[in-house]
Amino acid sequence: MIGNDSAPSRHRKTSQRDWCLVRPAPAGATKWGILLCKSCRERMIWVILLVLAVAMLPHAAHRLSLLIRIRRLRSGPPPSPNGEWPTVTVQLPIYNERFVVERLLRSVAALDYPADRFEIQVLDDSTDATSGEVERIAAELQESGICVAHLRRATRAGFKAGALQHGLERARGEFVAIFDADFVPPPDFLRKAVPYFSDPRVGMVQARWGFLNREENLLTRCEALFLDGHFLLEQAVRSNSGLFFNFNGTAGLWRKSCIEDAGGWDGGTLTEDLDLSYRAQFRGWRFVYAPEIVVPSELPAPLTAFRTQQHRWAKGAIQTARRHLPTLLRGSFPWRHKVEAGFHLLAHTIHPLVAVLVLLNLAILLAPDPSSWMQPLVSCLFTGLSLSFLLYLLAIQRLHRGRLDAGAWLLLPASLGLSLGMSFANTRSVLEGALNVPSSFVRTPKRGDGSCPTPGFSYLARHGWGLPLLELSVAAGFLWALVTAIRHGWWLALPGCLLHLFGFGFVGIGTLAAIFKGRSRSGAIAPA
Repeated sequence: MIGNDSAPSRHRKTSQRDWCLVRPAPAGATKWGILLCKSCRERMIWVILLVLAVAMLPHAAHRLSLLIRIRRLRSGPPPSPNGEWPTVTVQLPIYNERFVVERLLRSVAALDYPADRFEIQVLDDSTDATSGEVERIAAELQESGICVAHLRRATRAGFKAGALQHGLERARGEFVAIFDADFVPPPDFLRKAVPYFSDPRVGMVQARWGFLNREENLLTRCEALFLDGHFLLEQAVRSNSGLFFNFNGTAGLWRKSCIEDAGGWDGGTLTEDLDLSYRAQFRGWRFVYAPEIVVPSELPAPLTAFRTQQHRWAKGAIQTARRHLPTLLRGSFPWRHKVEAGFHLLAHTIHPLVAVLVLLNLAILLAPDPSSWMQPLVSCLFTGLSLSFLLYLLAIQRLHRGRLDAGAWLLLPASLGLSLGMSFANTRSVLEGALNVPSSFVRTPKRGDGSCPTPGFSYLARHGWGLPLLELSVAAGFLWALVTAIRHGWWLALPGCLLHLFGFGFVGIGTLAAIFKGRSRSGAIAPA
């Protein structure tokens, strides 16, 4: 047949050259190659674990030092009013806050302060029906004798920082109070905060945040616990020790000349409050934290709104660190100021470390031939990190409640799981801040007494499905790892598997559900 001569024959003998190509390697060589590959892999894991342990140890030690220092603090009584009340401008930066703007304006109008020494600035960059609501409420308040200025800008240049600077240039008050749209200042806020400025070196007084919806759901309970740690522990220790700490963007009172001396508001970072705080303290101004002044606020109840907030805080903190760490290190500040400020500005660098540990733990649990020492060693590192974090959360619960009930004990592992689940998203935010990736200021959606349609969806829509799908994949991986650990009797790995499964499952499923819901209702989504 035509072509038979060119076709290979089944019965043709294999040539010496062909045999050399297909012959298997000697059994000993294959064995040594596998062992060498496994040895290299184990050495690499050793190096990664060592780097993680060295990098994580300072974070854990710093938490422990805060717990030790808080026990030594002895705060004195708040100052009493002295002399005539100064003029105060209350700034309310808002952007599409129609669900909460009336509550905000009426609570600020109810502040107990001389009407002739007090003005309200509504810094309104809204593009929806919020502006009409502001005009209506402002007209009512003006009729009752309250000075309300409704300030609009042609563009949102500088976002919140730009709005605050725009208002500052028109403020007639000697002092400037700032409240975000989801805060409800108590009537005695100014009468309690102003006396701290009897010391001319004081540039800012920060109040403690309270929470209107702490018990709304599991997420808000975890958020409240995290923020209690910031206010009851971190801010208290730094302020009482005379160290640098920050204005939290809201619920604070500034001396106007302090803001001007520090160079004013700057929208170059996503955390304009942190940026201005360090510039002012570098100039010698003293900050005061007043924990006895509690301003209720609304926590982000939907997961998407929480992610929006965390992205801004993590990325903005790293941006601020890029700006100010060189000045801090070169400056003639006491070493303890430099150390604490370094931990403060770089606190979010823990997230990439946790993300690497998560992936390493999962890879070892699912490896076909894990070494006998790998899984226990990684589990021990994870357990040590978890225990330090749980001890920190436990102390915060005691500071807030004064006792620990069953609900508090259940909240601790849930909070740890949520921190793990958010590690990938926060790692991306840290990397964007470190690489100076530009992005706009995206506000945290607020609901008030109404319901905000798909909060935070527009932020997530820009980043797509990739990250939530990755988080869900990690959750699925830890589900399989849980089965594997039970099958092999790796009991030490079970708590970690359960925490990862909960954290990544909670974050991944919650985010994807919000994206599906947002796309199905895309016609009703308000811009973020």
